[in-house]
Amino acid sequence: MQQIGLPALRIVPKTMEVTAFNRLFADLIVSTGIGDYRLWFVDGVLPSIKKAERVGWVAAAARFEPANARVQLSLKGGRKRNFEIRSAGRIQQETVDPLIACVFIPGSAADPRMRDQPGFARGRAMERSRIRDELHKNVSQKLLGAAFGCKVLAGKIQRLDDGFAQQASDLAELLNTAVIDLQNLTRRTEDYD
Repeated sequence: MQQIGLPALRIVPKTMEVTAFNRLFADLIVSTGIGDYRLWFVDGVLPSIKKAERVGWVAAAARFEPANARVQLSLKGGRKRNFEIRSAGRIQQETVDPLIACVFIPGSAADPRMRDQPGFARGRAMERSRIRDELHKNVSQKLLGAAFGCKVLAGKIQRLDDGFAQQASDLAELLNTAVIDLQNLTRRTEDYD
């Protein structure tokens, strides 16, 4: 849940008790002073949702349906901030009852103009890093392996047919060039992080 870059938690629909949460949500809810994390949603979030929206949100949660509601939470230092709580329907678990996942999106962050919001920025940076690592550790290694295989094949074929050997060698060079281009691309994206 931490990887999404937004405060998030999981709750049991019937009791609304918190079963899991990320550090971002814990940092957000700590200002309420509620000691038992299982009650963070019931005592810290639900009372901050306007009554009409709260009734609709609770009813949707009971049916395991996705729902949205607006909530105003106090940050550290007493400053209030508007959020939109978005809940996913049923999250199936192997050993426990189904849960509902909730994500808290800062009120103005749903607006595409707020792309520099810190949570979104962290989430984007984490995703770029994951993609860069995958390209480096997986894709470029496979391309290098294919280039090496083509060079070996070119050497073996050369005794039989120089034309085919040259084609295999050219393919190896093309693959090597692709690897270099891929490495340059991943280095450029590191500069933006």
